[in-house]
Amino acid sequence: MNTIVDRILEQIGDRELLNKLLSIPKSDLNSLLLKVNQIHASDISPAEIVKAFGANRFSAPSEIDPLEYHLLETELLLLAQKNSIKGILLSPAAPLASSSAFGCVDQNNVVSATRGVEILSDPTNMLAIIIANKLKNKKNNNKTPLHYCATTRVLRAQQFPNSKKYTSHFGVFCIVSSGKDSGSYACEKNLLVNQLSYYKQLLLDKYGAKLTVTLRKRSGYVDSEGFFESMAQLFKNELPDVSFSFDLDHEDNNYYKGVNFQLFMDNGNESIEIGDGGFVDWIQRMTGNKKERCLISGIGIDRLLLL
Repeated sequence: MNTIVDRILEQIGDRELLNKLLSIPKSDLNSLLLKVNQIHASDISPAEIVKAFGANRFSAPSEIDPLEYHLLETELLLLAQKNSIKGILLSPAAPLASSSAFGCVDQNNVVSATRGVEILSDPTNMLAIIIANKLKNKKNNNKTPLHYCATTRVLRAQQFPNSKKYTSHFGVFCIVSSGKDSGSYACEKNLLVNQLSYYKQLLLDKYGAKLTVTLRKRSGYVDSEGFFESMAQLFKNELPDVSFSFDLDHEDNNYYKGVNFQLFMDNGNESIEIGDGGFVDWIQRMTGNKKERCLISGIGIDRLLLL
């Protein structure tokens, strides 16, 4: 990307153009970009639209049957409702930097737009933003944990394997749970049991398969060793029939805190990875309250339909 930008600035003959654009107030820059898009759009003919569609990987339709897809969405949301997990119908747009601001995604892997938004690339970030907004405006109190979920299609800008099984957009079901630290990791245990119980029930009821989990140790807690041991003991006590293994390598990361997990569907013949999750500090950072705890998880809807 830097090489391309350098080439453009060289061709224009103004090495300071980027800095000049960045010095413009955001609202004015947005107006300027809207005008550029308007001029470009006015020069595009209907025939050129068809050509552009064929060459643009972002607008290609999925091969998945839409009826099967929406029926599975309904099943996921109904089960969530039965487990007191509130569904949210998300917008296809998110505020600009909704993923990259947390230091876990390069903005180049997101499809940015004008008017201060980007196309939704991760619904867990958006649900966490919604929760933080409610907490800051005192519309919600999460002393009793909040559990929100969503089904949505997301768009990613990174390259995917050249296969009909992969498109730049795909479906995600996710859960974001939020609560207040109450000591002895009681809040984290509550959030974790609630989410894992949902996935355990889903796989057993719909697929007759067992949930297996790989538990990964992460940094981010003052007593990371004690926290991980506490979460591992939780599995043994609360979810004795869920098979789990440990991954104690690669503790440092800029995404999950303390622990994260990979979810596998085990039907006896094979074990298939369907999603992952873990604790993040996003709501802490958005509210400025270190007592906030947040657990996210998600599974791929398209992946379940392609099994």
